Amino acid sequence: MSRRRTHPDVRSARILELYGKDLRWIDADQGLRLDPDTAARLHDEGFTMATVRIGLWRTKRVSLIRWAQRESAAP
Repeated sequence: MSRRRTHPDVRSARILELYGKDLRWIDADQGLRLDPDTAARLHDEGFTMATVRIGLWRTKRVSLIRWAQRESAAP
């Protein structure tokens, strides 16, 4: 039996690192989750990219601008 995967709409991804202010990657605050409000706030603070955990061993780098645009366009 295959194991269940958590659907991304159910729980927001956890942010591990942020990129932007000094043109380098920095560790994010512990427990920070990627949602529309957080993405907008981080972008306003000068961050452009985030590394998020999307599984137990998987991470993904996402653009905060594109992520926020995609979320606002979703019905």
